[in-house]
Amino acid sequence: METTCVIQKTQKKQKLSEKEDIDGNIKSLGSLPEEVLRHILSFLPTEHAVRTSVLSKRWEYLWVSIPNLDFDRYTYDKRKFVERELLMNFVDRALCLRDSSSVIKRFTLCCDVLLDASRVCTWISTAVSHNVQELNIDIRDFDVVFSLPSCLFTCKTLTSLYLNMWSYILKLPTTICFSNLKILTIKDVTFSNEYLTQQLFSGLPVLEELKLEDCSWGNLKFVTISAPKLHSLSIFKMEVLDDDIGRSGDLCLVMIVGDSLKEFYYEGLMFAEYCLYNSFRVEKAEIVTKSKYDRIPTNIARFLWNLLIGLSRVELLRLSSDMVKVLSDSPEFLPHMPMFNNLIDLIIVDNEVDIDCTVLLKILQKSPCLQTLNFSKGISLSLNWEEDDMILDPVPACFLSHLKWIKVGRYFGLEKELFAVKILLKNAIVLDKIIITFPFSYTRNFEEHVKVLTQLLELPRRSQNCKIILE
Repeated sequence: METTCVIQKTQKKQKLSEKEDIDGNIKSLGSLPEEVLRHILSFLPTEHAVRTSVLSKRWEYLWVSIPNLDFDRYTYDKRKFVERELLMNFVDRALCLRDSSSVIKRFTLCCDVLLDASRVCTWISTAVSHNVQELNIDIRDFDVVFSLPSCLFTCKTLTSLYLNMWSYILKLPTTICFSNLKILTIKDVTFSNEYLTQQLFSGLPVLEELKLEDCSWGNLKFVTISAPKLHSLSIFKMEVLDDDIGRSGDLCLVMIVGDSLKEFYYEGLMFAEYCLYNSFRVEKAEIVTKSKYDRIPTNIARFLWNLLIGLSRVELLRLSSDMVKVLSDSPEFLPHMPMFNNLIDLIIVDNEVDIDCTVLLKILQKSPCLQTLNFSKGISLSLNWEEDDMILDPVPACFLSHLKWIKVGRYFGLEKELFAVKILLKNAIVLDKIIITFPFSYTRNFEEHVKVLTQLLELPRRSQNCKIILE
């Protein structure tokens, strides 16, 4: 009984001690300068930052001047979607109580517009008036004609803008100038006015990074993207609108002008022609497109060839196997393959590629300084070649002087794969290593697996220093 009493007293004392510690921490936190407290609150979700107003009189209005405001209907409450009207009222209150002299560093808005177009525009205008620096707008479900506030397009403090309008037509004002914008992402919009669209992409004097995701050029014929400091351009076109398919014979020409461009990425379906003009310094490029879709434009091969010509100074090039196939189906362009004198790394992605593919062989022959060759999804032959001497004829210059490293992914041990690897080893004179990886789904039994490994390790190697590494 005495023991029980002692335990209870100890537990009670321990709880009191914990409470004192908590109170002490609160008092200690509350003694910090307001600027420090606001900085701490900026790391909390806006909803949680607002809840701190109940802690004490000093905390009551600290949240109204925090630098980051995030209003996202779809991630606001991880357990369920926030009721739309609750979110709308909360945004109204948060911006209404906002300290007029406080700066908004980041403002994120994700909601359904419906009939509240003027309300949404007011919020964006308020963010601009507070010298917003990073603005993320993700809006959808427009029940009325909607235009973003014109003050957004002349915001002098904005450095980063993300705009997603879910297949809505982007209406642009007559005056556009983002004097400090460095990062711009536009997603799922349709451009409708050629002159104003041209104004948009010409009013970006310090832009460094541009991403266009699932955007449609609508009925536009010609657009120039001209940003003197543009470092990276990424274009993703995964979704296809009916207008895109219907206009397959009359597509937009997009001229990309920028002497500072270092990285270019294109992924998806190609329903516009992109030409790189004076972009001689591009170091990294990726073109991942597809060939197996209905109603493919007849001039898509020409589009791809023009892209390759604009990337002739590239150092790292990543191509999809489907793109290589598209080009192979249009041999009339083969004589116009540019020289890739600076190309060091070549990567083929998406699917396996045939080593005897005419376009692949042509690229290899036009890349005299190539050092690494990566077939990330495997390699094969289009035919069962008994005599392989004719395939690499002539042998690419890089095989004789520079090619040091080859990787072959997704190796299953098929005869065509073995012949393809044999061709590489037979012709790569200065090769240091070839890495061959087996897929996780590889299901051969132990004896067959040993046989496949033995076949690879026994292949003749032209380079005496070449190591075969199996993974």
